[in-house]
Amino acid sequence: MNSPDKVLTNVAKIVRDRGETHGDFREVFELTAQLWSVYLGMPVSPQQVCALNSLQKLSRDQVSDTAHRDNFMDVAGYAAIGVALQSDS
Repeated sequence: MNSPDKVLTNVAKIVRDRGETHGDFREVFELTAQLWSVYLGMPVSPQQVCALNSLQKLSRDQVSDTAHRDNFMDVAGYAAIGVALQSDS
């Protein structure tokens, strides 16, 4: 996996697989946004959930002693989901 298009193809497969395992991303990110909103006492959008999950992955990449390509692949997946959610609005 050494080209951006191959990475994105793999990320697309991961997003599809996770959808089969965890359910529709729209429902998951909407519910997560609602729960975080209650917990934080302020509105959180599903797109912000994507951004915050991405930041967590980038933090893990910075703290870890070894590089884990799945961190950046997950960021790409969250970005794709964020775009899809944005186009739904």
